[in-house]
Amino acid sequence: MKAPLLENLDIKTIKDLLFHIPHRYDDFTIISKIAHVQPGETVTIQGEVLEIKNEYLRGGRKLQKGKIQDETGSIAVSWFNQPFIPKVLSVGQRVALSGRVGEFSAKFTLESPEYEVLLENTPPLHTGRLVPIYPETKGLSSKWLRRQVYNLLSASEEKLSEYLPEEILLAHQLLQLKDALWQIHFPSSYEQVAKARERLAFEELF
Repeated sequence: MKAPLLENLDIKTIKDLLFHIPHRYDDFTIISKIAHVQPGETVTIQGEVLEIKNEYLRGGRKLQKGKIQDETGSIAVSWFNQPFIPKVLSVGQRVALSGRVGEFSAKFTLESPEYEVLLENTPPLHTGRLVPIYPETKGLSSKWLRRQVYNLLSASEEKLSEYLPEEILLAHQLLQLKDALWQIHFPSSYEQVAKARERLAFEELF
């Protein structure tokens, strides 16, 4: 049960979750072909999993290693002490990964990237966009919160009725409430983040 953990974040109701606002965003909006990545860049790549496995290091630590391929080439990926990853990602799956490009032994690698399996008719939530980072507590990651907020917004969108008069929205150039919530959690740009914050600040004041 996540309820006690959610209460650590003062989230007790559906409304509390919808208004659990990100405190920053990871900018994973640069989507690059593998052949075009450069060391030091933070990019998103999309491709097929060629390899994924755990390797055991001295001291009991585990290294997760993989290789991702697109039509332009392949790149190594690695994580530390996340042994569940080979159970989540499988050879042949189409995935997206976002992270910093490093260089090891004259070869490029993605170091501890964010990842997700790409599914038809489902937009990426954790890669390839401005990705919300929330206030967290032990046992509740931003990745988990992100998924719950997305599911809740998708299910509740028609119920998020606007109660401010149209003339007030127009006079202050405010977003509709449902648009503000979508843009604060899953923004299309930093400009939309600012507009969403303005609407939600007005909400609190009103």
